[in-house]
Amino acid sequence: MEDLISIVVPIYNVEKYLTECVNSLINQSYKNIEIILVDDGSTDNCPQICEYLAAKDGRIRVVHKQNAGLGMARNTGIEHATGKYIFFIDSDDFIDIDTVLLCYEKAEEDKSDIVVYGYNRVTTNGGLESTTIPVPKLEKYVGSDVLNKFLPDYIAKDPQDSYDPKLWMSACGCMFLTKIIKDSGWRFVSERDIISEDTYSLLQLYKYVNCVSIISKAFYNYRLNLYSLTHIYRADRFEKIKHFYQMSIAKATELQYPLEVNERIKNLFLSFTIGALKGIVHSDLNRKDKKTEFKKVFYDDMLQTAISTSNIKYEPITRKNLFLLIKYKLCNLAFLVVKLKNN
Repeated sequence: MEDLISIVVPIYNVEKYLTECVNSLINQSYKNIEIILVDDGSTDNCPQICEYLAAKDGRIRVVHKQNAGLGMARNTGIEHATGKYIFFIDSDDFIDIDTVLLCYEKAEEDKSDIVVYGYNRVTTNGGLESTTIPVPKLEKYVGSDVLNKFLPDYIAKDPQDSYDPKLWMSACGCMFLTKIIKDSGWRFVSERDIISEDTYSLLQLYKYVNCVSIISKAFYNYRLNLYSLTHIYRADRFEKIKHFYQMSIAKATELQYPLEVNERIKNLFLSFTIGALKGIVHSDLNRKDKKTEFKKVFYDDMLQTAISTSNIKYEPITRKNLFLLIKYKLCNLAFLVVKLKNN
């Protein structure tokens, strides 16, 4: 008999997309699944939709809880999961019909702890925007190669190499062996404590991983949301980015990961910072306040140190030029470059 596979769906106020998400799960070609809908205190019609869907399909279980955020909802799903493998699917997204089957077959063939795959970016109406398909150096990483070769590339591409593996470090972009999660006691951190909670959380899980397999196909359909937190200007965003960077470096050091992992975390920190600078330039602040906030980030000691110790030889030309402007503290020109680039 085929093994049971768990699919955890954290839910909060997504009534517009929830049925499409769940339909993509119940229609999977692999049928022996349990779908755990975790209603994280939704205030719209999601609780009723969950119960309606569960009444139609006995493989669906609903857990209602007080709102505590995405990470904690996923952890609740882990506590209820009984399958050999587990997926985490966000409730405004959907997956292709053979996702579970192909991941299961790959995991069984390779004896994988984690199977990683690619994703499509889709519009709010489900139209295809772009596709990202992994192009790893290996199809399977085992033993020391997991931390030495795979994990660095998973966090961020190597800035000293033109090669881009096109990996997506997201809990939604892979299938996990449930035993690894439960035996290690691993859980997600809250996005309310650390931004990019997937990256920080997964960073810790890889201490226990012995085999990672990669399928070079895009199974996951990630819905672009212009109103998500990553698209809204927040005055404390850069401070949270710095906190993420410090915590991630500290965790990688504690776990005695290869130094290359620290280098890729730094590269990710620089990417997040560029996003923060763009957010400031495109915010609703007046020009004077934009300049003030831009300078706070631009001249920050942590950013300047990261830039000064980075090899930017193979960075894309626009990104490389911005890094050089930061390094040489040409703030006004950098502000103009960011503004014109995004226009």
